[in-house]
Amino acid sequence: MTQWNVLLKSLGFTDSEAKIYLISLEMGPSSVQDIARKAKVSRVTTYAVIESLAERGLMSQVQKGKKTNYTAESPERLISFVQSRMKEMESTLKEVETGIQDLRLLQRGEKPVVKLFEGEEGVKAIAGDIASSDCDVIYEIANIEAVKNIFPDWVGLKELREELNRKKVKTKGIYLSKPEFTIRPFTDAHLLPQGYDFSGDIAVYGNKIAMYTFKGKLISVLIESAELAQTLRELMRLGMTGKNLTEKKGPQA
Repeated sequence: MTQWNVLLKSLGFTDSEAKIYLISLEMGPSSVQDIARKAKVSRVTTYAVIESLAERGLMSQVQKGKKTNYTAESPERLISFVQSRMKEMESTLKEVETGIQDLRLLQRGEKPVVKLFEGEEGVKAIAGDIASSDCDVIYEIANIEAVKNIFPDWVGLKELREELNRKKVKTKGIYLSKPEFTIRPFTDAHLLPQGYDFSGDIAVYGNKIAMYTFKGKLISVLIESAELAQTLRELMRLGMTGKNLTEKKGPQA
């Protein structure tokens, strides 16, 4: 009994669930009062445990005249439960693997403040971090066409724009793009003239700097440093005062 109690708890059973399930197997159809007495737990707890086990298909209700008894399902049902639990864990593992970049963004403590990501998931994770930040202004320098080539149909870009619009976050940017490109509201865009060539993106928001390369291997770097963010922000502001930049303001809606 002790061995099974430990095994059931390793499957996620609470101490009361493991005890009541094993006792119910031993007793057969019994009343809540008898099960509670045998398990040495309260009737309230016993009712709650029975309901929990029934939802997992491990206990059922047996009507005997006017009396309601409860019984544990056959041990074979436990195998089905474990198999189902394994499938759930496999699904959870895939979700964790998919969203691991988000967890890395939350990592603090003694770890370095410079984080390096590879592939599209890193870009998407940083985009989510920008959307959830509480900054008022984002400074950016980017090759818009390079971004569109990498993410032509990515819904996340649209969602990021909509979230920034909802928060009325301003963007001040220097862009390498075609003159007819559409900018979102609350944006002051400065277009670079012909002769400039780069394929990356740098965004400064709050005390963070996000940098991306859109040529060759897709690399994303996130730097969390108030001093560096302020330095780069001032540098971008200086660049926007250049006389050879064309200013383009978005609708203030």
